[in-house]
Amino acid sequence: MTHPHIVIGGGVAGLVAATSLAKAGQKVVLLEKASLGGRAATREKHGFSFNLGPHALYREGAFRHALRSFGIDPRGGVPGGNGGFAIYDGRLHTLPTGLLSLLTTDLLPLSAKFEFATLLSRVGSIDASRIQHETLERWLSANLRHQQVRDVIRMLVRVTTFTNAPDQQSAGAAIEQLQLGTRGNVLYLDGGWQTIVESLRRAATAAGVRITTGAPAIAIGRNGRTATGIRLGDGTTLPASTIVVTGSPSDVDALAGTSFAAMLPPPVRHATLDIGLRMLPNPRRLVAFGVDRPLYFSVHSAVAKLAPAGGAVLHVSKYLRVDETAGRETEQELERLVDELQPGWRDVVDSRQFLPNLTVTHTMLTAATGGTAGRPSPRLPGVDNVFIAGDWVGAKGQLSDAAAASALDAAAAAAAVSCRVEGREPALAS
Repeated sequence: MTHPHIVIGGGVAGLVAATSLAKAGQKVVLLEKASLGGRAATREKHGFSFNLGPHALYREGAFRHALRSFGIDPRGGVPGGNGGFAIYDGRLHTLPTGLLSLLTTDLLPLSAKFEFATLLSRVGSIDASRIQHETLERWLSANLRHQQVRDVIRMLVRVTTFTNAPDQQSAGAAIEQLQLGTRGNVLYLDGGWQTIVESLRRAATAAGVRITTGAPAIAIGRNGRTATGIRLGDGTTLPASTIVVTGSPSDVDALAGTSFAAMLPPPVRHATLDIGLRMLPNPRRLVAFGVDRPLYFSVHSAVAKLAPAGGAVLHVSKYLRVDETAGRETEQELERLVDELQPGWRDVVDSRQFLPNLTVTHTMLTAATGGTAGRPSPRLPGVDNVFIAGDWVGAKGQLSDAAAASALDAAAAAAAVSCRVEGREPALAS
């Protein structure tokens, strides 16, 4: 085929798809309407690196494996359990992250500690595929006797999936994410997630991808079941052999005439207050998770290089219900949490950002839709050479791992179309 593959969107999914195609010898053009990175962008303020809320790279996840296949190995640190607290019934308790902290914490009574330890010891052997259609709430009620243990597991699921809907969330999807975290923990990145964006940009251009920013795609041109190209905002049309569309369900709907946004479960959202401090008032309080309140506090700069010397970057978040909208009252709630954990912080603030209704992932993994298996396929129905990718696409992974996995699958399918026409075998990076 003489026309290039066109990838629309310069976030994680778009950059991974474009790089994978180009490394396989394909001609690729990536179109981004704004700037590269999307929700993986990092904002720099006075030497403080602010991600858009708390971000973590799963060390055994699909995204990190994709990065390594491109020769990218991000630097950062692995969070531990030191300085960690659980907030329960208005009090701070030692966060149970290991045997010693579990034995000494007053968060759980003795019998509940045994039940919690038993669950953690066998969580890796749970067959999550069998409970994709079961809600997390039902699974917890059926398998755990102690209310406090159920509350702690809900807390861990909120932290790993950002989802605050146990009566809708797929138990299988929740357990899968707990298993992933248990296998390899996570990485907080030095310099923030923009370092990944820049590494992917360099890998893409080195492989031959032509990246064009400030180029909004308006519509996909079609001839029957075949897409012929992309019409741009300036009125020009760019011919294409295949098209990979990334972005939100509504972005895909606008270009492809689909109706994903109306059919899929709602997005997962949270409110986040990100703070840069000139100094950290209490260095011994680094992490706190709400057990009976959907709150999160973490000093990411204690693990990764995100602040100037002596400074600190805090992420303070609330996991929002499906029907919840955050505003000034939520911001004040998060400020009060920082008051509790870091008294005096208001006197040493350098920079801050409040993002009240930030989309974490575009589609909740519900029991009603069968968890990860219920997400749309990377192959767009009704068109032979258009594919989609994003954190709401494909049956593999969650969050950025889903974006990367679906991008690789979409790229493989796009390359196969070209290879069938040209009579050769695809050779995609995996």
